[in-house]
Amino acid sequence: MSRPVARGAATRNANMAIRRDRILDSARSIIAESGFEALSLRDLAHRAQVTVPTIYNLIGNKAAVVAQLFNDTLTPFEHLQYINDRDDPVGSPERFFDTLIASLGENEHYHRAEFLAREHMREAGDELAISIHERVVQIAIEACEQARNAGLIKGSISARQLGEQIDHHVRLAFHDWAHGSIDLSTFKRRLLVGTYLCLAADAHNNYHEEFVKKIRQHDAHSHLIHFEKS
Repeated sequence: MSRPVARGAATRNANMAIRRDRILDSARSIIAESGFEALSLRDLAHRAQVTVPTIYNLIGNKAAVVAQLFNDTLTPFEHLQYINDRDDPVGSPERFFDTLIASLGENEHYHRAEFLAREHMREAGDELAISIHERVVQIAIEACEQARNAGLIKGSISARQLGEQIDHHVRLAFHDWAHGSIDLSTFKRRLLVGTYLCLAADAHNNYHEEFVKKIRQHDAHSHLIHFEKS
């Protein structure tokens, strides 16, 4: 008698997962079209072809929906190794950002709106947005720890200090992209130049020149900058 019950439970769970994904996909569509301010549970229920109580049962209130959207965007990048190639560790940041750019390019309107909403919420002291930002900073800190463990940088500057500087460059580039001032190609170059500048500041001698080459490769104006070994 247990097998039919198990199959029934499995079917219900699968259907719940399908509805939950449809709700989140519909939320992304609303945000991409009209911004975060336009997201309401009533409109979301209509778009996802469910009821408002179903949204509460499967995800929660509007804040819970927003939290899940933020989490879904960030989680995949927390599991990526920033420095992950023994044969070409200096090129690893480029592959990391390639993954990021590909993800953003799937739905630029949504991700622009998401970033602007997160920044607005963080500046207003929203705990969710602050915690998400801390997770983003932690990715940069772990990247610096990986670079140190791989022998690329000395560790004379703390991983937190370097990570916070990388995050600063990343947020500035995100800001300009989210406001439409730069396209994804320029956005990627900004990310790479900012990251390599930070890593070069603490690089071992044999990697310092490699980082400088990467900076010059991605920044047409880098010939105006004089780089000194740390």
